[in-house]
Amino acid sequence: MNGSGWEIFRVGPALGFITRRTGNASSDPIATVRKLLEKIAPGTEIARVHQVHGREVHHAEGPTSFPYPRADALVADRSGLAVTVLTADCVPVLLADDGSRLVGAVHAGRRGVMDDVIGAALGFVERRFGIPPADLHVHLGPAIGPCCYEVSAGLAEDFTRRWGGNFVIMGEEGQSRLDLPGLVIEQLKRRGVLRERIILRNDCTSCNLDRYYSYRAEGDAAGRHVSGVLLKP
Repeated sequence: MNGSGWEIFRVGPALGFITRRTGNASSDPIATVRKLLEKIAPGTEIARVHQVHGREVHHAEGPTSFPYPRADALVADRSGLAVTVLTADCVPVLLADDGSRLVGAVHAGRRGVMDDVIGAALGFVERRFGIPPADLHVHLGPAIGPCCYEVSAGLAEDFTRRWGGNFVIMGEEGQSRLDLPGLVIEQLKRRGVLRERIILRNDCTSCNLDRYYSYRAEGDAAGRHVSGVLLKP
């Protein structure tokens, strides 16, 4: 289901959403989310974090307020609470378990992916809630693709040493490009998430500026998308 400023979809038994590009990049994307939630799940509260490109995980037990917790992943185990992340090229990773017990949102940027924020989030879910990765459904939202994500030779070497060379693509002129969504899928699988439960949106943010913001393509002028997931009351 698509609206003028958002997309709605299922993440297993949970409800996922992603805001789309609007005419005013400087406007607060959370305001768009509040309007959306008033339509699809009245009374839903919102949890967000202050993203720092790390691997900290926050357990949201209720709506968050400023100053927001410093983390790049958050989970909630109560209905009527949407967990959200903001992106403009990084990979938004939304998850929910089979039993409608938990939802989560991960901001998977270059530094977070290098440091395995995915593993940190899935490990937290299993330790704290006893939910194994095989019980999860995962949705990867729009992010910059390997078609556009050129990185330095040094960074390409760092990723190859840590995660293998399958996600670094060498161009004809020697430039290196990184397949960030592909690496996120690999990290999910290594932790035990079933590939058939992972949905990848092959929408490159840098290639589709009519629909999405891209920091790589637009710099500081880029707005932000909000991706989130909730268990409806």
